[in-house]
Amino acid sequence: MRIWRSAAALAAVALITGCSSFLGGDLVREGEPVGQIVIQNNSGITMNVVTISRCSAMSHGMSVLGSGETIPSGRSRAWTVNAGCWDVGVGRTGSCNGGGCSWNEDYAQVEVPVGRSYTIRWGPGGRN
Repeated sequence: MRIWRSAAALAAVALITGCSSFLGGDLVREGEPVGQIVIQNNSGITMNVVTISRCSAMSHGMSVLGSGETIPSGRSRAWTVNAGCWDVGVGRTGSCNGGGCSWNEDYAQVEVPVGRSYTIRWGPGGRN
């Protein structure tokens, strides 16, 4: 019985670890150098989805914005992350009507320097 429990515990850890990579991974790993990703929204629309995942992750994961949180046009938002390579996605869910939205999503790969901020600016046509 003890062997079965150990095997089940190891399988659970492997599943959780894999899940973390599938969901984008932790933004900060304790003991590793950090920097910041800053998203500047100059797009003319309100962003309501932001994904930030390590370049080595299996997917972009879930939005790092809280429930109901947005980044209005003309505003910015920052996240502390470990220094290194990150895939960043931004967008707006739902439809864009009345010509007020020329894009729904865009992605960038960035290298965050130790102790510094990396600002990504998105305009009406995407990243600029």
